[in-house]
Amino acid sequence: MILASLLAVVVVAVVVARPWQDVPPPLRAPSPSQPQSLRSVSVDFGIVTDPATDWAALDAHLDEVGATGVDLNAGRVEFTAFDWAAYPDAAAEPGADHIARAARALRLTGDGRQREIGLIVDAYVPEWIVQDPSIAGRSADGTPATYTASAAQLARGPVGDRLVEYVAALGERYEPSQIAITELFLDINSFGDDDLALFREMTGATDWPRTADGLPDDYADSVAAWRADVLAGLLARMRSALDAVDGGRGAGIVLAMDARVDFDDPAKGSPVSGQLYDVLLRSADRLVLWGYLFGQRPPTDISRVTAGLEEAGYDMSRFTVSVGMWAPFSVDPPGVLSADVLAQAVEQAATNGVTHVNVTPASLLTDEDWAALAAVWNPASS
Repeated sequence: MILASLLAVVVVAVVVARPWQDVPPPLRAPSPSQPQSLRSVSVDFGIVTDPATDWAALDAHLDEVGATGVDLNAGRVEFTAFDWAAYPDAAAEPGADHIARAARALRLTGDGRQREIGLIVDAYVPEWIVQDPSIAGRSADGTPATYTASAAQLARGPVGDRLVEYVAALGERYEPSQIAITELFLDINSFGDDDLALFREMTGATDWPRTADGLPDDYADSVAAWRADVLAGLLARMRSALDAVDGGRGAGIVLAMDARVDFDDPAKGSPVSGQLYDVLLRSADRLVLWGYLFGQRPPTDISRVTAGLEEAGYDMSRFTVSVGMWAPFSVDPPGVLSADVLAQAVEQAATNGVTHVNVTPASLLTDEDWAALAAVWNPASS
């Protein structure tokens, strides 16, 4: 009787705790099995961490469209999707590993093949800035940024250090197929005193290049090159940290970075953001290009971007084109791309040598959108 009672307690404890749900499953296929092309959908942080998320329904949608990959938003260094031992106060839900639970539900396709599961790291640090305003990037007039750290912080400060730590922690715990850094850019909020000191040190200049009215020149080539070097330096540190994970196994994790697009001159990247593609690709394995139409541009503009990059001689295997559902200028449907435009956009993305196409975010996809995506990616099912 005592033994039976003890067994009952153990069974109840295991059922309640369900520890297997928080054990990370494999997030990538062995190298020989990894697909040469990838069709992926990104899942927002709010969906990843919501206990009410219907993972079975999302898995069914991924099967419907023939998605071979999925990207889970792992959060920010100040707000994480799992218990990060080094910074336990950052956990969105202490004691829960939302990434492991999502990955367990989504990792296999309907026919049992491994989906490539990547993780997304958001480089914004708004809460940290509230706690310590000194880390914020600053505009030329001294106004602090709300979300972004200074260039000096990314290059030499604790913000950059913690971003590198987080990438390494994700690589060690999950060994995903890819870790992509989003919201990592340097723009008008990189003119603080600490940034000027860094600019002088890295370039040898004595001051910012200035416009006729005496303000720092946000569009100067030297500023763009410096910003890109800062970002590339941070990416190089992340790459080195991943290479050291698990006795070198982390070298197989792709390091990617989200990048803005100049639709009029694609090859130059986004200099004003510090996103010079040729410089960033010295450190990152892949760039995830924001093929975001916002309801303002026709889908054919995306293929003009891929054509411009191919013509410039880029290795197109190192680009993912991401189609964003956001469309603030759209009236019907309000605020999002229509299913028809989505279908056209993903077709235009897979042009001129691009083999990796992404759609983001999952939270904005309707049943009609999933059906339209299936018609392009998985026509046999539609």
